[in-house]
Amino acid sequence: MQKMQASKGKYAPPAAQEEGGIPDEEGIEQRDFTPATGLSTSQAEQLLAQHGRNELEEKSKPNWLIFLEQLKEPMPIMIWLAAFTEAAISNWPDMAILLAIQFINASISFYEITKAGDAVAALKASLKPLATVKRDGAWTNVDAGIVVPGDLVLLASGSAIPADCIVNEGTIEVDQSALTGESLPVTMYKGSSCKMGSNVVRGEVEGTVEYTGGNTFFGKTASLLQGDDELGNLQKVLLRIVIVLVILSLTFSGIVFGYLLGSGENLTETISFTVVLIVASIPVAIEIVCTTTLALGSKELSKHGAIVPRLAA
Repeated sequence: MQKMQASKGKYAPPAAQEEGGIPDEEGIEQRDFTPATGLSTSQAEQLLAQHGRNELEEKSKPNWLIFLEQLKEPMPIMIWLAAFTEAAISNWPDMAILLAIQFINASISFYEITKAGDAVAALKASLKPLATVKRDGAWTNVDAGIVVPGDLVLLASGSAIPADCIVNEGTIEVDQSALTGESLPVTMYKGSSCKMGSNVVRGEVEGTVEYTGGNTFFGKTASLLQGDDELGNLQKVLLRIVIVLVILSLTFSGIVFGYLLGSGENLTETISFTVVLIVASIPVAIEIVCTTTLALGSKELSKHGAIVPRLAA
């Protein structure tokens, strides 16, 4: 029975690997290792419980948090301030109208975002890849999510590589363009490491699964991208537009406020008029409209097989 290293997602062959490796004629590192011969169902279940499913961890937000996020954007904050100002001068009808606008906009945006997320989730569920592994001495097609380190997998032309694998014998050509940007397939030899997320374009070999899930090269790269909460380019453009509009609106509304006070108008009525002027002069729904438009676009793309995990992308 093959020995497994304690670290999650890593297959340690029985024979210790040499430090470093021997590069082949194309510069691809080859390593000394003991090829896998296949696992039993019980062994695979134990390894699956130890290393987890061969899937990338996805960060999902609860629905209540998505809804709250629609209420704390720059434009909704302006509506909150306007509503509180109306409440401070006891103008309850206008305050109720502003709050109604706030929650209607947030509800529409929330509905479209969650519907787009459901469409993407349904598409992902329908695109679950399969892997050909040797279990209990026989080759079988299984869900790639239950592939474990130490599995013996078949890497054939036209198939996706289900995990980071080491080529046991022979050669194959692998398309790694999604990972490295290389335009031409790369030839893999015995001991070469094939990365999850690439595809076999020519040849057929057996491979030993080395890493799975988040411990793969693809998984580590994806985790770095998921941790990036930086604003998208569209969000930055919208933020600049909002800042300019708010500054212009406050400037001109301040001029109107001063003029009305100087003309002897009632302070309460002047404040109420100025608040209405500010709300009317700023497109308070600009971010809601953009978010809804992006959500509808994501939903439409999912019908054509395109997955958009982030609307800002």
